Amino acid sequence: MTTSSPYEMTLSLNVLNHLGINLYSNVPAVISEVVANAYDADAETVRIIVDDTAKSITIIDDGCGMTAKDVNDRFLHVGYQRRSSVNGEAITVKHKRKVMGRKGIGKLSLFSIAKVVEVYTTKGGEKNAFRMRLDDIRQQIGETTGRYQPESLVDQFPGDFTQGTKIVLTELKKELINVVSGLRKRLARRFSILGTEYSFRVFIGDREVTVEDRDYFHKAQFLWLFESAESAAAITTRCRNIENQEVQDPAPLTGGQARGWLATSFSPKDLKDSDDEQINRVTLMVRGKLAHENLLEEIKESSIFGSYLFGEVHADFLDLDDAEDIATSSRQRIMEDDPRYQDLITWFTGQVRRIGAAWSKLRNQKGTKVALENPHIKAWFETLEGDTRKKAERLFGKINQLTVDDSYQRTQLFAHSVLAFEVLRHRDNLDALDAMDIADIKAVGVLFTSIEDLEAVLYHRIVTQRIRVIEKLQEHVDDDVLEKVLRDHLFTNLWLLDPSWERATDRSMEETIGKQFQSITDSLDESERRSRIDIRYKRITGAHVIVELKRHSVHTKTIDLYGQVNKYRTALLTHLDKIGKGDERVECVCVLGKEPSDWSAPRGRKDSADTLKSIDTRIVRYEELLRNARDGYKEYLDQEEKTGELRKILDSLEEDVDENLISRDTN
Repeated sequence: MTTSSPYEMTLSLNVLNHLGINLYSNVPAVISEVVANAYDADAETVRIIVDDTAKSITIIDDGCGMTAKDVNDRFLHVGYQRRSSVNGEAITVKHKRKVMGRKGIGKLSLFSIAKVVEVYTTKGGEKNAFRMRLDDIRQQIGETTGRYQPESLVDQFPGDFTQGTKIVLTELKKELINVVSGLRKRLARRFSILGTEYSFRVFIGDREVTVEDRDYFHKAQFLWLFESAESAAAITTRCRNIENQEVQDPAPLTGGQARGWLATSFSPKDLKDSDDEQINRVTLMVRGKLAHENLLEEIKESSIFGSYLFGEVHADFLDLDDAEDIATSSRQRIMEDDPRYQDLITWFTGQVRRIGAAWSKLRNQKGTKVALENPHIKAWFETLEGDTRKKAERLFGKINQLTVDDSYQRTQLFAHSVLAFEVLRHRDNLDALDAMDIADIKAVGVLFTSIEDLEAVLYHRIVTQRIRVIEKLQEHVDDDVLEKVLRDHLFTNLWLLDPSWERATDRSMEETIGKQFQSITDSLDESERRSRIDIRYKRITGAHVIVELKRHSVHTKTIDLYGQVNKYRTALLTHLDKIGKGDERVECVCVLGKEPSDWSAPRGRKDSADTLKSIDTRIVRYEELLRNARDGYKEYLDQEEKTGELRKILDSLEEDVDENLISRDTN
């Protein structure tokens, strides 16, 4: 290291650790400090170059630069009071900017992401350059009285650099993966003074960082502004998808004016960035730079509304030159006990509460509009009058306020809620809707006053689905076609044989018995195998079921059925005895297209039934199967005319759900 360096830094290890290395936690925050310094140096252009190969970050500005005296007195002077009336540097010379820097500690933040910092600066033809190494700083400060001399690099000064300051960060502590894309967005969100209108342009590589890089204006659905007409118009133009806006003048507070905007998104998921950057926040900007990352943390907004909220508040009066500095050391927050800040928070809290109420009303209106896009819901809604209609509107609004990002889930909520509304209306208990919190809508079961109500809803859905299956099967009147359709549907819809038979409950048993059944099937002669479509075992709640499905054209006898079915039944009973379940019920069903030939004899049908009953077996014919299934729901069908309109609503919503499921599965 060169001992004759003209540059010298004086500080303690405690200052280095607490105001430098441990002060910042991310690359954008550190780069922001360098950009702010460039702004204070009257720069018009800042260029940031991220070199992933060299693992370096270079920041170049065309500001006023520094002489050797400036380097020592200002840049290397930790705690330099720039805004002191003695220094007279609170306003920049060229562009008359109110400077952002105050205590001169921002440069120490560089060591939180890099071990080596090189500075090249030129002013009035004088060139200065030096290198600072974190390890050397620690060593020298630890061994001496806190003085550190950076290594001079004047002899390495780049010949093509003639104005401003260039800072090169190497031996970075953090990986540069995704730094470029994330950095652009985060810098745009940390500054409000970017662009030609402020004579201050920032580039990452060859691409300029602009206000649009904040990438959140298009997410706004409803917008509230506290701005002049001209500024409000500019913000509104960026929020190209807004459905409603309100404009007020900047708010007069004790220390000065608060301005800015608050917005709510269409959905909470809109406020989740792919790079984990938080959008669901309201930033505080002071003198064009981020001063507090999220004012919502100060008021603890815990309602559902809070998950939709984002925006910016500008309060330059929090950083007056002749007033006490109320920013924390990290420059990312404000000291909470300052009266100016407390006044701002009081105003902000009131605005959030007011906007929350307005948002609820707007979402209620939107929810009703969305619900009424379904013609059947609209027809149902138009039958309502007075207070009943208002309660339906509030119900739709509550659904629209839910943090439900999936349209399929929202459609289901509409379907459930319409039926719930009708149940409660007939029970004269619609007040339960108004008393219900928004968050409870998802658990829509709380709308029902008894278990019978919930069972009625479930019964409605089950029967609706079963009737669709029956109607589909009845479309196939041709015997051969019906044979194929039954094969596809019967074993997955055992309720066609018995309403109490739902679905298989023991897959492992099915596999075990299936293998035993196959060995029996393999021993059958050709005519026996050709006579059937399939034979299956199913384990359902309360019973073991064997179903043999015969071809429609087959002519058989009861005694033949007895012999064939009993082979499989005996195999199943033997297995159940072996596993200690020999006392469980076994039922067998033979599904035939034609009557057994012995049914034509006197008492033939009864004798056949008695014979098969001895082995817990019964016969069901194709046409009887569908007729019996339909008759099983005759009571429900008789009530369909009374509930026709409500049924149309639910059916149409079910269709929407089906379409959403298909779309979701195919995408």
